[in-house]
Amino acid sequence: MKCAFMWILLSASTLLAQQQAAIEITAEPHHHLLLENESVRVFAVTIPPREGTELTRHDHNFLVVTLQDSEIASWAEGEAGVLTYRFRANDIHFFFGGRARAMRNDTSSQYHNLTVEFLNPEVTTYGYQSNTRRWQYGGNTLLPPVDPRAKFANRMPLGDAVVKDVQLLPGDELPKPAEGIAQVLIALSDLQLSSGKEKIQEEIGGVAWIPADRAEKLVNKGTQPARFVVVELQ
Repeated sequence: MKCAFMWILLSASTLLAQQQAAIEITAEPHHHLLLENESVRVFAVTIPPREGTELTRHDHNFLVVTLQDSEIASWAEGEAGVLTYRFRANDIHFFFGGRARAMRNDTSSQYHNLTVEFLNPEVTTYGYQSNTRRWQYGGNTLLPPVDPRAKFANRMPLGDAVVKDVQLLPGDELPKPAEGIAQVLIALSDLQLSSGKEKIQEEIGGVAWIPADRAEKLVNKGTQPARFVVVELQ
């Protein structure tokens, strides 16, 4: 009887949440704005145990970088069902904007991600896919590295942007991007990088913006592997 009551209570709370009016992402208290310019907005999303977000509008396409192993329940505006997703640390997923979404953390651990919102609608998975030789939607997930201890730079093309999952061993470098490319850098490990004459020091979850006129090759000056996401923007 008690279990049935709890199921009814959970179902009722879920239905109530799904009927809420959607709010702007900057007004949602679990989304904290870290960076904003003419190209992107970057949010740190933190959901404590047993809490959930409001139904939140996503007017633009966006990228989600998960910072630890986690499980999260999610639903979109107008959907009756709630889906539960399991993510690994450093998972990278692209999502299309449009319908408002909400998330709920039913676990005993805090959920944390970084969300990069693209203000340019040409940042998309839709384009010419060389593997099929057709114009269609491409993949929306960056696969994990084959060898997590080696140097790598795996990429996901997104039209006017490219997302790279990068690891540099001590002394390794990532080449300078093409002319006119700005970068968003997200630390997946503690970083000690050089970019030309500048130093970039970030803890896990730190975010740095590198304007196009200051973009240089990135060199790992630390004594440990440096792993980070770099979003290259035209």
